[in-house]
Amino acid sequence: MFLDISDDQDALLTTTTTLLARARNRLVLGGSKASFDLELDADLEKAGVLDAASYPEFGVSTAALIVHEVCRSASIAEVAASSVIRPMICPDAPRPLAVLTGDPSQAVRFLPVAKAVLVLSSTGAAWFPVSPDDIDIVDAYFAYPMGRLRDPESCLSRARAVSDPTLPRRLAQLAVAAEITGVLQGGLDSVIAHVTDRRQFGRPLGTFQAVQHRLAACASKIAAAKWLVFRAAGAGATHTDVVAALARAQSVVDAIVYDLHQFLGAMGLTLEHPLYRWTYRAKLLKSELGGAARGNRELAELAWP
Repeated sequence: MFLDISDDQDALLTTTTTLLARARNRLVLGGSKASFDLELDADLEKAGVLDAASYPEFGVSTAALIVHEVCRSASIAEVAASSVIRPMICPDAPRPLAVLTGDPSQAVRFLPVAKAVLVLSSTGAAWFPVSPDDIDIVDAYFAYPMGRLRDPESCLSRARAVSDPTLPRRLAQLAVAAEITGVLQGGLDSVIAHVTDRRQFGRPLGTFQAVQHRLAACASKIAAAKWLVFRAAGAGATHTDVVAALARAQSVVDAIVYDLHQFLGAMGLTLEHPLYRWTYRAKLLKSELGGAARGNRELAELAWP
């Protein structure tokens, strides 16, 4: 599969890259289990990057590209729901946008910074605005800011249903798949930089063939998952395509995360190195929307109804 980037898409990606470079220059690591770059989040919104899906010349495929690139960064912003789901489903909802599936009392990523919550259920989707008074912050090692609704019933009582009952879940699957490929690629980039600089037995770790082979295997798995995401986005986010993309992305997380931490050794277990900014996110994302097991079952049911 080949992906041709138009001049307009290239300009949008260049803007995104510039904003990410600024965020990288002000990034501070060490001691924090969760992070949210409020300035980056605001810059992405102000630049119009998150609205790409609502324009015919860009569409969902460009939104998936943006999600992948932003999630490669160690700086964390709420980009997936806002760029893939919100423009198509609930453009009037304020952002940042948190996405709630399943038990309404569960911990939800981005909820502490969210201004609205999108609820996905078996019967459809709805959204409601939230304020800090609605949220209890959860202390968790997932790099994302995590929180719970203080009174789920009260919040759900003011929810506004969206018009399309099936599209929101498909877009959510696509968004999570794009996030996973982005964070895994970011983690791989970080490890490649480490083994290039780190010397052992008189030469860089990255020159050892065993290291090269395992990193190449990681790169191949990430690339396959990424192209499934872009294929699904370019094909209009059809049910089969997005389920296949998400199931594949979630199924490769464990093996890749294991290898990435192996190559960083003890440094990969600390909060002083940015690797956790990618791998901890990947560990949470692999269970979103039921995880790979549910996705593979759903894919089998679509293939053999």
